[in-house]
Amino acid sequence: MKKILTPHSAAGASLAFFLACLAPQSQSQSASPATSQAAERQVALAIVQRKIAAKPPTIRVRQHEKISLAWTSDEIVNIHLHGYDQLLIVKPGETVSMRIDASVPGRFPVSAHGYGAAAEDKGKQHKHQHMAPLMYLEVLPQ
Repeated sequence: MKKILTPHSAAGASLAFFLACLAPQSQSQSASPATSQAAERQVALAIVQRKIAAKPPTIRVRQHEKISLAWTSDEIVNIHLHGYDQLLIVKPGETVSMRIDASVPGRFPVSAHGYGAAAEDKGKQHKHQHMAPLMYLEVLPQ
């Protein structure tokens, strides 16, 4: 039995051949999801007596790197990452993570905007106090 190609089936066969030629190329050029996504860097930070224990004065990352700052504290504290405007409250006995996609290069202070009862009220009103930063996050350009 002979197969007769109609214009529609010929076009379909041509399209199938074209797609088959492209498929191996596109598979070799695309990275798998596991390799295309960079792993998130984890940094544990503990605040003891209103200072970072084993204080790293600066944490440096590359632009577009993902980083997670895991905070613990011996008293309730309100932490603010300036520039990225991330604000969180850390209570004693809890670990709270601040996840950052470091898209903006620069040097950003991380400050405490209240300890104890004052920290609980900061979620409603954000005021800057004249306190030295706890640390800095430096995002280096690519």
